[in-house]
Amino acid sequence: MSITGTVRELYIPLADYPHVKSDATLRDVFAVLHASCSSAELFKSILVVDERDRLVGMLGLKNLLHALLPDYLRSSVKFQGAGDDLSALAALWQDDCVEAFHSAHKIFVRDHVVPLPNTIQADDPLVKAVFIFATAAVNLLPVTDGQRVIGVLRLVAIIDEVTSEILSEQVVKA
Repeated sequence: MSITGTVRELYIPLADYPHVKSDATLRDVFAVLHASCSSAELFKSILVVDERDRLVGMLGLKNLLHALLPDYLRSSVKFQGAGDDLSALAALWQDDCVEAFHSAHKIFVRDHVVPLPNTIQADDPLVKAVFIFATAAVNLLPVTDGQRVIGVLRLVAIIDEVTSEILSEQVVKA
């Protein structure tokens, strides 16, 4: 493959990347991630799609943990006397966190999904992906075919292609 190719040649199909529908629960997400971890790939996010496989957004691992926190820990409201390090008070809210973990089947993905500002079309050139990755704060680009998400392109895949191009024997040494 070459950096002059298209996204279609390099993306991971949606069937091979963790994803859930927007009406799924956090328990569903953890089940999908657990099933995915048996593969050689480790995933740092999960795509969220609607019933027609149109992109809704994603949930990163930190988003998942944040969604499991009790409401009073998720809010940014400060109270008088509160220090900056609420983690020091973990013993006080540990039971509430465990209760939230056990209630993951009641917490819906749609309430915590993070929109993805960038997507890329399957037939776009790889150099377009290089540009997006270089200029946007993303490590993953959903790959679309029309309005449907058909997979993802990961930053590491683009870095591998750029590395191959730079180190190829075709590059003339000055």
